[in-house]
Amino acid sequence: MKCVVGYEATPTGIDALTAGIDLARCLHLELVIVLVLRHHNEFSREYPPTGATNDILIRQGFTWLEGALSMIPDDVSASGHLVSAASTSEGLVRAAQNAGADLIVVGAASTSPLKRHRLGSVAQDLLYGAPVPVALAPRGHRSTKIERLNCAVGTRPGSNSLVAAGLHLAEHSGLPLRLVALTYEPETAAAHTEAVLKQAIDETGIDLPVEITLGEGEKVSEAVESVGWRQSDLLFVGSSRVAEPRTVFLGAVSMKILRELDVPMIVVPRDYTINPGGSP
Repeated sequence: MKCVVGYEATPTGIDALTAGIDLARCLHLELVIVLVLRHHNEFSREYPPTGATNDILIRQGFTWLEGALSMIPDDVSASGHLVSAASTSEGLVRAAQNAGADLIVVGAASTSPLKRHRLGSVAQDLLYGAPVPVALAPRGHRSTKIERLNCAVGTRPGSNSLVAAGLHLAEHSGLPLRLVALTYEPETAAAHTEAVLKQAIDETGIDLPVEITLGEGEKVSEAVESVGWRQSDLLFVGSSRVAEPRTVFLGAVSMKILRELDVPMIVVPRDYTINPGGSP
């Protein structure tokens, strides 16, 4: 499996790189570090004329990539790529498609509170249309060994593919899996989550011990807090039901969850199949 890291020589870019290293270690990923140089479209003119500015930016881009690669530990495989595109999100998606990557990781907005998520423009673009899962690193993310996978299970239909992905990744990584259901109706949520898990086990043939935790509260923020999180957690959430198949679309509840978390979160496209043995 491969993971594209959206890198820039800023604290946000370093957050993404650090999270990418953590993900590479736990999920056995190869990192593709991508720095996007944005270009103007063919109908616009630069003023004043820039002369050899593009060559200077390209040289600087390679220097930044060399700096990123120097931060990669010996136990992680990584390569660096300079991409030109009209927008950073467009360049990252194209790089992921060209590399056959299974994941794109980006950092939070520079204005995000420390250890929290706030979406910057690149993350917003990716979270409303990316064809592969998008991982979000909280601002100021420090390298942490990931020791547990978590899947958020909603009470409405559509969680089966996400839980199936969780089972595949738990088997692939050897990490424990926890299903998290946020609700104000515990009995109904527990029964639904157990049914989703059973169906995912039947579909995948992967029967692992899975913990089920209910987050209770009148508000999403209360339910998220009641669950109990470790710094070593990684959370997977699904896309909204209004998303096109195999496309990311961050729903309202997932957005509320994101605001409360201080651990990395991965948004998985609707009906997306994760195959750790190859491309999805």
